[in-house]
Amino acid sequence: MHALNPQQMETYLRYLDVPAPQRADLATLDRLIAAHQQRVAFENVDVLLDRPIAIEANAVFAKVVERQRGGYCFELNSLFARLLLGLGYPVELLIARVRWGLPLDAPQTMQSHLALRVQLDEGPFLVDVGFGSATPFRAMPLDGTELPDFPFRLRSQDDASGELQLENHRPEQGWVAVYRFNLTPSPWVDYIARNWYTSTHPDSIFRQMLMIARTEGDSRLTLANGTFNRRYVDGRVDSRTLESAEQIIETLLDDFRIGLVEEDIEPLRVRLEGLLKA
Repeated sequence: MHALNPQQMETYLRYLDVPAPQRADLATLDRLIAAHQQRVAFENVDVLLDRPIAIEANAVFAKVVERQRGGYCFELNSLFARLLLGLGYPVELLIARVRWGLPLDAPQTMQSHLALRVQLDEGPFLVDVGFGSATPFRAMPLDGTELPDFPFRLRSQDDASGELQLENHRPEQGWVAVYRFNLTPSPWVDYIARNWYTSTHPDSIFRQMLMIARTEGDSRLTLANGTFNRRYVDGRVDSRTLESAEQIIETLLDDFRIGLVEEDIEPLRVRLEGLLKA
């Protein structure tokens, strides 16, 4: 994996409304994470429209920065990694097994989520701007140190896997699993097949429902088909139901700031109508 070129980095930072960083430190990293989650949505619109998902650097840059779209982990975290590399951060790619929404005794899941390990003077940190509803909004120490007033933690698994589990605290549920991973880096080439499966296989959840997320202020906005939630840091949730494809498309444009163009609207409306009926 290579860094973005200087012009791409300048354009990307301007798009995030972040001045060019002077230091590759933790404070700067947290500012970049927050800015990215405020500006760039997690979304799977192109997957639902049967469009190929390219994860090569220039293709993702064109989609996210130039066309003001979002994406999922293989797009968003890879693009963010290339920005960090250009800013002088040592970055490695980690592959995770998604456990979100599953009971603790659910069977093993496949490796289908890209996360990042970033090395700082303080030690290694987990960085993720592309999970969706439960995305950590700060870098997390990989030594297990818990951050105060932060609804995420890492837990070692009591098995032979050697994996860590990212967990998110929900007032109505307590601590719930997000994903599991180990600290062995995966080369970039391995993510090509994983991206292909995630975007094309009929069993992939990304092909079965609309999933959108973005941070706004101190709240995380999510949309699952017609269910719109705004979850605040303190755990409060405002929820409403969008009953038509037109309402959903309007919400994608206004609340999630997804740069849909005219050629997207009609096929997306048809696909959304099918999802709402199902």
